[in-house]
Amino acid sequence: MTSATHVSMPLIGQIVKVRRITSEIHTYLIQGKRKITNVNTASREWKVETMRIATALSVVLIALVVMELSEATSPSSGTRRRSSSSSKGSRRRSSSTSKESRRRSTSRGSNSKTKTKITKSTPIEPTTFRSPVIVSQAKLGSRSSNAMFKNAVAGYFVYSYIGQLSSAPVLRQRYPMYRNDVSIPKNRAIRLSYEEEKLMDIKGNLCLGNSSKKQALREGIDDYLVELNTTIKYKETGNTVKYYGMNNTVSLEDVKEQDFEVTSRALYNTSIVAETNCSQVEKRVEGTMVEMYKTNPNGAHAVSVNYNVLLASIIMAGFIDLFKTT
Repeated sequence: MTSATHVSMPLIGQIVKVRRITSEIHTYLIQGKRKITNVNTASREWKVETMRIATALSVVLIALVVMELSEATSPSSGTRRRSSSSSKGSRRRSSSTSKESRRRSTSRGSNSKTKTKITKSTPIEPTTFRSPVIVSQAKLGSRSSNAMFKNAVAGYFVYSYIGQLSSAPVLRQRYPMYRNDVSIPKNRAIRLSYEEEKLMDIKGNLCLGNSSKKQALREGIDDYLVELNTTIKYKETGNTVKYYGMNNTVSLEDVKEQDFEVTSRALYNTSIVAETNCSQVEKRVEGTMVEMYKTNPNGAHAVSVNYNVLLASIIMAGFIDLFKTT
């Protein structure tokens, strides 16, 4: 799973750079001190001046380091800059109606203040079927060997999640098809957009009409299985892969933000539901593979800011230690 932790190599480089600058300043000040003839008086004056210089330089350098690191580690700094310039332009364009806008935004402002702070565990709100998720948003898929999927099939069930993004199922690791499992890549999840399940006769027609009721399958039908195939189609590339047999695990390719379709069809030479002419089962799903993070990447920014504050404290302590014996 993709981690939102920031790489620390630029940070190490900044620390080394600051230490080198402070060492050069220290050497320069020591050389200047040796030129003073009145040792007792100059020593006291030198210590005062040294501490003043050290304090001023430390404040400047710490501010530069923190600003640079904040810019480098912020996952949405570019977005904030764009939003800022956009909002300024909007204010200029709407200056003639500012009073009315202020009144309308009063209630919105009070609501926005109560917004929950984004943390590492905050779910990512989806805007499209390709929006990423965090692990806690993706349900661990069941296995096809589960009795719920193995022993019962709907007469005719169709459900589309198009237009219902917030309720679209998101799964990780696997998804159960008829008598086979679809494996999902480790760093990915799938967001379903369509599900279909049906029972058919030998000609491929619905054998129970439009009834969505789950029908119990007869025992021992595996001995009468003629063919079971599972087909995976990748919509962007048009690539199609077909697998045969039951109790297999078929793997989805790592196709981040691509749409796919999986269809399983089983044909028997006997009736598979008591007192019916049903002899075929078909299950089809459509979905999109999305990126899955361990934690919310926008929540990690608060951690990096706290880390920068800690770094600033360490640098300040280093300056004081470096110059206090001068």
